[in-house]
Amino acid sequence: MGKHTRKHYAIDKLPPEIKGTVDEMIKADFTYREIVEYIKESGNSVSISAVQRYAANLMQSIQSIRMTQANFRAIMDETENYNHIDFTEPLTRLLCGQLLEQINNLSGEQLQEIGIDAIIKNTIALTRAVAYKRNIEIKNKSILENGQDEFMSTLFEIMSEDNPKLYRELKNFIKNQQKELNCKPSE
Repeated sequence: MGKHTRKHYAIDKLPPEIKGTVDEMIKADFTYREIVEYIKESGNSVSISAVQRYAANLMQSIQSIRMTQANFRAIMDETENYNHIDFTEPLTRLLCGQLLEQINNLSGEQLQEIGIDAIIKNTIALTRAVAYKRNIEIKNKSILENGQDEFMSTLFEIMSEDNPKLYRELKNFIKNQQKELNCKPSE
């Protein structure tokens, strides 16, 4: 991982209420000069270039958040359109990708603040969630297959007693279908 240094902006040093107003002014497309004037009126001083650098970083962060929200909204729309599909896997992959991107963008100082143990702990939790989901899927599939086998056995047993002719026809049909499937070349 490359060495990243945390960016310090002059605006970060302003009181929270002034910084919050500056953020809103940037979002509302005030000019940098107007923002500098507002800061000056509050008894502080920053340069136009300091506002420009801060605004560029803020807008990049906002754009990234908006893109993530749009992606998530698209995934949720797809989930509603295809309610029979399990979107846990793609969501997990999306989370893993974003987690790796965030870790990669951390400076050494930020990494120390968070602590490698916390990152490892969260990564393990995510891995356990995926493993748990897969384990449940395997168990459910096994239960469904066993239930299906039990149902088919019961159905065939009843059919062989109540309608032996239909039972023989169905048995022959299944046998022929299996032969056809086994004779087809692999793709």
